[in-house]
Amino acid sequence: MKLTGWQVVAVPGLVPDEVFFDHMANRRFVAGNFIRRPDQLDYLQEPDVFHDVFGHVPMLADPVFADYLAAYGRGGVRAMELGALKQLGRLYWYTVEFGLVQEAEGLRIYGAGIVSSSAESRFALDDPSPNRIGFDLRRVMRTEYRIDDFQQNYFVIPSFDELLRVTIETDFAPLYEEILPLPDIPVAEILPEDDVITHGTQEYAHSKR
Repeated sequence: MKLTGWQVVAVPGLVPDEVFFDHMANRRFVAGNFIRRPDQLDYLQEPDVFHDVFGHVPMLADPVFADYLAAYGRGGVRAMELGALKQLGRLYWYTVEFGLVQEAEGLRIYGAGIVSSSAESRFALDDPSPNRIGFDLRRVMRTEYRIDDFQQNYFVIPSFDELLRVTIETDFAPLYEEILPLPDIPVAEILPEDDVITHGTQEYAHSKR
């Protein structure tokens, strides 16, 4: 991709963490070379070509977001060394996969996990059920998530510039040291210090399986 220097590398399925992070750090995005069945259109746990090419690849054309992904890849190598893959994985989940951004016209989707599901695209923006919470790095990295249903929390960034700034200006080693001993924050829980944009009703039961 000439705009940002990224390449797309086709893979038959999930790759080991160290391979994934090395590709990302060097501006290579791994994309599944298989496609879901029609009955899996709204959800598939393993990322396929539809999810990766339709959901992720367009974001690689945004220079700021492209820089964020490369920084994330570099951070992944360090997280492996520090035993914090779970915490860093939550950052990926709640941004790259299921992130929302606040724009002048209102909330917009940028997470590929939302974009590649027409049902969750409507749910994430319009449904009263989920919480929509202002992005906070520590909060995100402590928050559990679900892989078998629509999200109960969506974290909203103010801009891609701010997401990149927080990522590259934070020293993650002391951050991991701070949060690793702390308990995980359960899905759907609202904390007193949260910047709550939408306090969800949590009144839904829509299984993706």
